[in-house]
Amino acid sequence: MTGDHPGVPGLGDAPFNAGGRRAARNDDHHDDAVEGDDALDRSLILASVARDARLDKKFLLLIILAAMIATLGLLQSSTAVVIGAMLVSPLMGPIMGVGFGLATLESNLIRRSLVTLAAGMAVAVLVAMLIIWLSPIRDVTPELRARTQPTLLDLGVAVVGGIAGVYAIMRKLSGVMVGVAIATALVPPLSTVGFGLVTGRFDFAMGAALLFLTNTLAIAFAATIVARLNHFGPSLTPQHTALQVAGIVATLGILSIPLALTLNSLAGEVRARSVVQTELRALLGESDRVDSLNVRMESDAVAVDGVVLVDRYAGQLDKELAAKIGTELDREVRVNIVQLRQQTNAAVQVEEQLNRRITTLEQREEESRAILAGLTVGELLPRDRVLIDGQARRVIVQRDRDAEGEQVSAAIDRIMASVQVDYPQWLIQNGSLTAAEATATE
Repeated sequence: MTGDHPGVPGLGDAPFNAGGRRAARNDDHHDDAVEGDDALDRSLILASVARDARLDKKFLLLIILAAMIATLGLLQSSTAVVIGAMLVSPLMGPIMGVGFGLATLESNLIRRSLVTLAAGMAVAVLVAMLIIWLSPIRDVTPELRARTQPTLLDLGVAVVGGIAGVYAIMRKLSGVMVGVAIATALVPPLSTVGFGLVTGRFDFAMGAALLFLTNTLAIAFAATIVARLNHFGPSLTPQHTALQVAGIVATLGILSIPLALTLNSLAGEVRARSVVQTELRALLGESDRVDSLNVRMESDAVAVDGVVLVDRYAGQLDKELAAKIGTELDREVRVNIVQLRQQTNAAVQVEEQLNRRITTLEQREEESRAILAGLTVGELLPRDRVLIDGQARRVIVQRDRDAEGEQVSAAIDRIMASVQVDYPQWLIQNGSLTAAEATATE
């Protein structure tokens, strides 16, 4: 199976026809010239596609860098970094090569593109596995989870992206190809496959592989269709065209089955979550609020877990909610709602005042111990001669100056003055407590 495009590396050596017809009359030279120009444009486009589908050092370097960027972006859950990986990725080249190869039935171009695509896939997965194996962080981030459940919507995006990509190639619109690369993620799913293989999450690996396959086939088939509509493969017969259409329809039809099942499952989860939120809100009081809510689809059952903050405990909340959800969804429902009593504004204020009071008492108790230690340093003053009223922040030192002597008395005065400087909010004085005050400090 060889083509009719001369000068295109690897596309055969047959004479170039490109859909033109030989001149039957001398006055048809103008039409033949126009068709010849179109055929030349198609030949140049095929040459460009074949060049981008080559497996060379530049392709390998770009796929390694793209895989590294995508893997790090997925681990960090950074959308901007993941988009950067999409822009660096060179996988669009061999995918377009497959599409144009199928349109023209060029075996050399198809074979070259498939080899390049397979090599790129293997390198991307291996690079991702190495980075994840070395990384201490292996959490399932939202960016990773987003690549594990492809649906028919992803197939639609890929088909439209493939159409836009072929249009950009034929019109040489590089800016459009940037948008196509962002819209149709290719390397991030391969990095997710590596994550699933390293961490043992084979469901993640299968889901991401399905997403990559969906994007790849949709882009390639869209390229095939648009290329045929633009008169690529002019020597093909109607039988060839019918075979191409049947193959594309059959492949996309088979691929749509798991994508439709996933879409239906996601739609069911969205509806179940909406019903749960509505019914739970109806059972709660006006001032009650939902702190967290998790709704999961488990086989034919719906599992609901959550935490609600309530003013009054409702003993039958789980049963009533399960009954209402079961009636609405016609499914078995398991509900586990934890109810926590929420504080009123008055209770919060009382608690804050109590906390401040406790903090103040603890601070005064600590200051009391420090003052006592400072006054009794050197044991010039016995501890039982120092009376402390923490609530009033007053310290009374009971002294007998005659018994102390002049030098000891002067030393005690200096100690009291030093402690007073350290604690200016306290009153430290000589004297004696009244009987009532003494009883209060005990």
